[in-house]
Amino acid sequence: MRASLSNSEITGPLQAKIMMMLKDESLCGVEIMNRLRIKSPGTIYPVLESLKKRQLVDYRVEAIGATRRKIYFLTKTGKKQIREHLVRSARMFCCDASLHINKILENVKGLVEVERGQKVLCTLEYDEVKRFLRGADVTFSYDLNVPTETYDLALSFLGVGCLIGKKTADVTDYISGLHRSLKKGGILFAIEVEKTDNMFAKILFEDIFGLKESPGLEREELKGILEKIGFKATEVRSKSGLLYAVSNKA
Repeated sequence: MRASLSNSEITGPLQAKIMMMLKDESLCGVEIMNRLRIKSPGTIYPVLESLKKRQLVDYRVEAIGATRRKIYFLTKTGKKQIREHLVRSARMFCCDASLHINKILENVKGLVEVERGQKVLCTLEYDEVKRFLRGADVTFSYDLNVPTETYDLALSFLGVGCLIGKKTADVTDYISGLHRSLKKGGILFAIEVEKTDNMFAKILFEDIFGLKESPGLEREELKGILEKIGFKATEVRSKSGLLYAVSNKA
């Protein structure tokens, strides 16, 4: 028997898609219907009412002349839940499949060498990654609540953060945390989704995840962020939809 659901848990794809839209802006019910290409109000409004009862969504009433409409927005609890939902979804897509991890690690091996006893900070705590880092002194942390100027090498997949926040500042803040964790001369190996406009990316990120546009960074954009933060000798390679960046802390 399945355990009882938390009162604030996101319980279906339609709930998730509605909350994803409200993550970036407030919308009325008709606007939500149009974005989702749903014609029946009977499909949307019961879901909105359910989200409101669970304090994930609320609304304010706006009057335009004689017309009054409800404008829906995410509550503080709703923002927290959609963030957690995105993290789980991103990890499931990017990291849970052993085949994907092994392919990524094959590319890592050609760009960075992990030495025995080396102090390593890693944001991917999976069995394949643990085997890859065997022999190193590894700290696994995604929230980067770690000591500053401590690590020789930081290995991080930035794509998860990319899905959480669409603004470049979100990625910049995260990379800044990685920069603080490294010793002077320490190496950052960062993996990021390469921004693309191909059809698969559009379907995956916009239609399935509900984002307004495909996330990720362009090659020169990622290099510029790294150098602005204080990394030098940055090399960024593109392969199979991902960017692999190797930088030294100045």
